[in-house]
Amino acid sequence: MSVASYGIKVQRSRGEEFRKVLVEMAAFDRSRKIISDESNVYLPVLEIDELAASRLRQIGDFERIEMDFPVEEHSPSPKDLLGFQPSFEVVGDIAIVEDIDAERVASALMSASKNIRAVIAPLSDVEGEFRTRRFRHVAGEARTVTTHKEHGLRYRVDLEGAYFTPRLGTERLRVAGLVRPGDVVLDMFAGVGPFALLMAKKGARVIAMDKNSVAVQYLKENARLNKVESIEILEGDAGGLALGCESQADHVIMNLPHSASQFLIPAMRAAKPGGIVHYYAIAPEKDLYRDLALIEKAADQMSASVEVIYEGVVRSYAPHRYNVVIDFRVRKSP
Repeated sequence: MSVASYGIKVQRSRGEEFRKVLVEMAAFDRSRKIISDESNVYLPVLEIDELAASRLRQIGDFERIEMDFPVEEHSPSPKDLLGFQPSFEVVGDIAIVEDIDAERVASALMSASKNIRAVIAPLSDVEGEFRTRRFRHVAGEARTVTTHKEHGLRYRVDLEGAYFTPRLGTERLRVAGLVRPGDVVLDMFAGVGPFALLMAKKGARVIAMDKNSVAVQYLKENARLNKVESIEILEGDAGGLALGCESQADHVIMNLPHSASQFLIPAMRAAKPGGIVHYYAIAPEKDLYRDLALIEKAADQMSASVEVIYEGVVRSYAPHRYNVVIDFRVRKSP
């Protein structure tokens, strides 16, 4: 059975990449089947506002379409069971749900998916210098340790001991696509390694650092788990450690969106002349790239200049607030 519905048309080679982003944005219509031919893939969508469309354009060209997508026959979804779409995130086999009506949502999630073995709810936002969260057990196995698979790699993580979100998966792949074999990559806030290990697998020589000893422990374990050898792992404050890498990095990753601005000068000093810094921030909808002023101020303080080469929205963070990225090239005086 086919029913007229909205979708997007993309090149066949880019279909899975677009599908993953649609899923991350909760815009993929799971109730309908994907259609493909020799050249293109046709992905059913729920609704794409201008912000979502802008993010899709960052990946590549697409065309909005209306066509008869076959209805997907499947077991009841959490939305079917609850009567509304619950807010949740899955890391490995653990679902993280909002604390509102958490027990009811957990029951629906575990009924709809055999892959979810534990459900937890946050008791705090990301907090403290080690970027951790506190959770309460809701259903299933009482644990916060899991193994998450992403882009062919596996990551062991303790969700209470080290911050991790799968919602940056597409962004990590974007940055990895800019890295060439032999490049030096400095990951200043590496966590359990989702940026660092992916870059190393792309052939880069990676220097990964974090102040959180639990994160560093899992980063080392994940390097072994994924047989990554071209990585140097450092534990300590990123500001001081980065200054020890002066003018070495082709790419510097600053994934500390709430306070990356405090480390701009060490990051720019670590970059080679012409090196690229990937800077992440949380910003209001009305002024998404306001941190550019802080970047330019830091560059001026070290008698350098910057060239912005990319600006993008990574994900929605809160109502009218977004996680954004600014890629900029560092121009240093001789």
